[in-house]
Amino acid sequence: MRLKSSIFLWVSLATILPLTALVLGITTYSEQLNRKNVETDIQASMQNIISEINFHLKYEQDVILSLATSPTMKSFFPVLESAARGDLHPDYFEEVLKLNQFLAGFQHSVPGLDTMRVLDLDGNTLIKVRFGQHLPAIFEGMEDVPLIEEELTDEKFLSWMRQLKPYKLVYGQLPLSRRDFVSGEELSLLNSIVPLANDKQPPIGFLTARAMGDQLDRMLQSMPRSHHFKIHIVELNLSNPLRHGMLLYSDALQLKFNQAHTPEWKLSSRIDKQLWQDIESKRFGTFFHPDNNQRFYYQEFYPYNNQLVSWALVLQLDNAELAAPFQRIRLGLLAFAFMALVISLVLANLGARHIARPISEFSRELKNYADGQAPLKNSAQKSTTELQQLDQSFHYLVDSLEQTQQERDRAQHMMLQTAKLASIGEMAAGIGHEINNPLNNILSLSKLIERDIDADNPTMRDDVQALRQETLRASRIVKGILNFARQVPPEYSQFDCRQWLDDTVQLVAAEAKKAAVSINITDVPDATMQGDRQQLQQVLVNCLSNAIHVSQRGQIIELSAHIINDSIKIMISDEGKGINDDDHDKIFDPFFTTQKVGEGSGLGLSISLGIVQSHNGELDLHNNQKGGVDAIISLPFAAS
Repeated sequence: MRLKSSIFLWVSLATILPLTALVLGITTYSEQLNRKNVETDIQASMQNIISEINFHLKYEQDVILSLATSPTMKSFFPVLESAARGDLHPDYFEEVLKLNQFLAGFQHSVPGLDTMRVLDLDGNTLIKVRFGQHLPAIFEGMEDVPLIEEELTDEKFLSWMRQLKPYKLVYGQLPLSRRDFVSGEELSLLNSIVPLANDKQPPIGFLTARAMGDQLDRMLQSMPRSHHFKIHIVELNLSNPLRHGMLLYSDALQLKFNQAHTPEWKLSSRIDKQLWQDIESKRFGTFFHPDNNQRFYYQEFYPYNNQLVSWALVLQLDNAELAAPFQRIRLGLLAFAFMALVISLVLANLGARHIARPISEFSRELKNYADGQAPLKNSAQKSTTELQQLDQSFHYLVDSLEQTQQERDRAQHMMLQTAKLASIGEMAAGIGHEINNPLNNILSLSKLIERDIDADNPTMRDDVQALRQETLRASRIVKGILNFARQVPPEYSQFDCRQWLDDTVQLVAAEAKKAAVSINITDVPDATMQGDRQQLQQVLVNCLSNAIHVSQRGQIIELSAHIINDSIKIMISDEGKGINDDDHDKIFDPFFTTQKVGEGSGLGLSISLGIVQSHNGELDLHNNQKGGVDAIISLPFAAS
């Protein structure tokens, strides 16, 4: 019975103390780890929000600058020059009507700008468009020039505007904008001002625009919030006490950028005074308010390029909401610990009985053996059998763990590859949108050039046609990248395999000729394929370009196709330097390239892999006996 009591006592102490420490340790560690993760997520969210705000403001700057440099705006320059001399231009009314219609149409097609004005050098408003409607002239200026608004009475502000550099967008609090709102209200965003001028001459007028802030409101409202934080944005403007500390956006107060703001709505009075003092002193950090158990994360940034006006982004979290899950975990662990204690005590009592009996029997057998009696033969045999079972169970466990590890590694590799392809999609979408605009400009300019080419100059006309064809091909490639980035399904169609290969080779013929490399098409069956011809052609072009890049002068690239069961295998075989063992697992990684900096982006094979997989096919690269690489594209014959 002494052994039974000892086991009971040991199990009890070994259960109570570890479980109690486990409950406290796990919850404390988990809560600290979660707080660190929350702070990391909050900092990342703040950087993301600031980047999105700067991106939207940069987009509005580009839009306003494009308006200032548009042909319609430049055709209005003679009117501004006449106004600067104190004269009325003979085509004043026609030019005003044309510019009014252009700006009104622009506001309809590109929303986001509330009011646009065109001012002459003296600050008189010649053009004013609001919400897509141009306003009529109600004042009469010098030389019978009709004005929408009277000239600026703030000579200091007007003098500052005249000293600005032409076509350099700056921000300022335009005095005329105060007349658009009820007295006492303020705009959330400052006015954009672009001085207008001919070439490098002094300014002859100004284009001003006021953003509504709708784009910022939609961006902030759609921002993912993993920890249910609230967003506040406050202006820091030491030169203007009226706006210093004014709230521009607040989730808690349902205040948006596109609303007229009351200067009395300050962060210190509406949210927390101590928080505002903390922001003024540090401009970056964390503030915890113990009374209402709220935690604030804030960071200062500068949205305007020429103003010492900054914004403070404040993210507010409810600390009780973050701690609530751990309170429930503590209660659950305590309940579990109590139940485990009771069960362990019961099992200790039962276990002590089962352990004491065999030990007593074994002790008796030892005593009998000491007295000269032979031991039981089955005892060692049973022990051996149990050890064998334990060994078999262990090896079974090892085999199961190894198999599980392999499956997990395979799944992690697929998830990593998918994540990398998703990053390509995000980057390709942004780059594609940026490239489309220059391509459209090239097409437009090529049309204009073609119109001015004389009929007796066919060579130049052919060159312009070639330029347009290459631009259209680049546009199709960009469209393909965008479709891949948006995960657009392939547009299946039927096309001849041989003709498709010939057309693709022609696309890289110039590159191959420049590298002195030959491309031979061999063993191509007469077959009709089904798939997205443009996307698959992009895959083949990428593989051929890679083969040309690694080939030496005078080497041959072989292109062949074979039908195997219900699929077709297209193989590109080169005589280059092959794939290093260290690089074999990274060839499909985004941005991985063996080319020199500036010669390759490292996206070709990643995009190609995504296109082939979207066709339910496979893309494989391995070294061949010639020292080069075989790129094998396996595609099903029919759409699936």
